[in-house]
Amino acid sequence: MQISIREAQKSDYLAISNLVKNELGYNDINFDTLFARLEKMELSDNHATFVATDNEQVVGFIGLLKYITYEVDGYVRILTMAVSRRYQSNGIGSELLIHAEQYARNNNIATIMLTSNEKRLQTHKFYEQNGYVKKSYGFFKNI
Repeated sequence: MQISIREAQKSDYLAISNLVKNELGYNDINFDTLFARLEKMELSDNHATFVATDNEQVVGFIGLLKYITYEVDGYVRILTMAVSRRYQSNGIGSELLIHAEQYARNNNIATIMLTSNEKRLQTHKFYEQNGYVKKSYGFFKNI
């Protein structure tokens, strides 16, 4: 296995879509809709998407958003991350987190945050094992 991490390209969008559906369970997501979102993110200076590849096959990805808040100079927020089931438990998720942390440092940002569904207990353990601390609750409202 030869894993490398690089910026996502349009040719990766189908693989990212499959990871969103298969690994994150968002089965109702439409590829064309996700493709359009990824194109908008690609044009944004505040979004970044990186893929983990094994011999050029996308096996994982991480989506990031950098922004300024009122209480600190900025955050990098992990919007989403997924690794193909076949490749899990091989350190790829941790490598994606390290890449995100380096991205934050390169942008002079000292804090990374994320939310994770309360039902994803294994995912919570993964983040805690990588040094992340549970700090707050997230609230959502569809309008």
